[in-house]
Amino acid sequence: MGEDAWNRSALRAGTLTGLLALTSTLVDAVALPEPLAPVRHLSVFDPLDPPGANRAGTVLVAIGVDPRSAVAEDLLREAGADRVTAVVLRGVADRARRERLGEIAERAGTALLLRASWTDWQTVIATVRAALESPAPDGGNVLLGDLGGLARQIARAVEGAVTIEDPDSRVLAHHAESIDVDRIRLWTVLTGAVPEERRKAMNREGFFKQLWSSNQVLHRLPEGDVPERMAVAVQAGGMRLGSIWVAAITGKALGHEAVDVLRAAAEAAVPHLLHHRTHHEARHALLLGAARAVLDGPGSGALLAGYSGLPAAARCAVLAVGAPGPVDDARRARLERAVRLHQPRPGSDYLVLPAERGVLVLLGGLANTPADARAQVADYGGRLSDALSARLGVRVPVGLGPVQARLDDAARSRRAAELALGGLLFRRERPAPDCATVEQVADAVALRQFIETADGLPLPVRTSVARLAEAAPQNGRHPLELLSAYLRHGEQKGPAADSLGMPRATFNRQLAKLRDTFGLETADADAMLLARIQLLAREYRADRG
Repeated sequence: MGEDAWNRSALRAGTLTGLLALTSTLVDAVALPEPLAPVRHLSVFDPLDPPGANRAGTVLVAIGVDPRSAVAEDLLREAGADRVTAVVLRGVADRARRERLGEIAERAGTALLLRASWTDWQTVIATVRAALESPAPDGGNVLLGDLGGLARQIARAVEGAVTIEDPDSRVLAHHAESIDVDRIRLWTVLTGAVPEERRKAMNREGFFKQLWSSNQVLHRLPEGDVPERMAVAVQAGGMRLGSIWVAAITGKALGHEAVDVLRAAAEAAVPHLLHHRTHHEARHALLLGAARAVLDGPGSGALLAGYSGLPAAARCAVLAVGAPGPVDDARRARLERAVRLHQPRPGSDYLVLPAERGVLVLLGGLANTPADARAQVADYGGRLSDALSARLGVRVPVGLGPVQARLDDAARSRRAAELALGGLLFRRERPAPDCATVEQVADAVALRQFIETADGLPLPVRTSVARLAEAAPQNGRHPLELLSAYLRHGEQKGPAADSLGMPRATFNRQLAKLRDTFGLETADADAMLLARIQLLAREYRADRG
């Protein structure tokens, strides 16, 4: 693409002012000697680059340069001499140092941008690159970031129902030229997300893979009660920003012009979605930081209230939501999504935050009396566990933290909720409902703590359980499986055999063989206590992944 194409405002924001309109939450502008300086490309600074490289119109991202060093000052002077439009350095808290760097940048004639503390270099680079590929925002009917106005404009052009969604299929904006929309569209708008079953079906069909692999408008014909619809991805600089969906109004087909409208809308939506993304991520980072400070303790409830809308002086409680087995980012995201979809919730507002074993739910604005607030939390916890277990197809226990009088004290509730969740996950028998306070599972919590400690202790000898673990399966059953069933059923052979679907006589013979071959003293209470502890430790280790 030639120089003229880069500079045409119809194709590129083109200037530093235009770039900052999309990225201002990621960087702090310390010096702007020429706000309308052209911005043509991004470059990551490498001190080994040859001195003759053309840097005119460049945004120079200096990842490895310490802003407190003399190297940073020299870089700013060199950037000015090379007509670099802007230099991005790591953020610095020292006000005097910021002012010193700003003065050098002003004299050099290059802008100085400092990376915000809440973000990282990867995000800054990806966002700046996407912004450089973004068309100039429409200065007419839709203000920058007005996704609702953009959806309304598209819906009027195609005479259909429009949703603008993020890459995770959450609705950012919607508009329909008629209330006569299909049930999936209605449910998507009401819940703020595409139904999980629908997303899974489109994944299986390869629809999302096709959507994100091109900039083409995908057209899906009517299927039963699902109307005709079209979709297009919104992407820039290798960054997935979102998608635009159009569904036909009931009884009315989409016109041929809808494809052209959507193709143009996908390009026009880039700066709006980029603006939304950067501002949303900045607000989310500030909110998450304030929430973490409160839940980790000590933090400011008043600050969190300002960011979240949760009442600082009202009763609150924390619930810990998890699932058996290792919890990775994908499982954590599914839990968070399911919690957000579950209605109704007690209190005036809530927050969902990622945690080691799943997610935390902070409920605010609960009932005025402690008893009523506790009843609200217990009822919600039970319903939440049942609903998420059914939705996700796995056991989802919920630890209930005690109700606190103010947001400032939420850390106490969080600690108790996570202990309760750990106890629920450690218990082999599933209670009904699968939620509890720490007092209700105190024995399981204490035993789990004991097992965690014992699991890390080196033993001077190889125990019978250690020898059993190394043995090969016998008649399709591993020796540890027989021992586990025996201990789990109170050292009663008959119920243990029944639980494994084995004839009782066969179970007796195999258990006797374990006793004779591996020295397993089933009649010794102390030996069985040690075996139980070691088996619990093995199961706990496997559950933790």
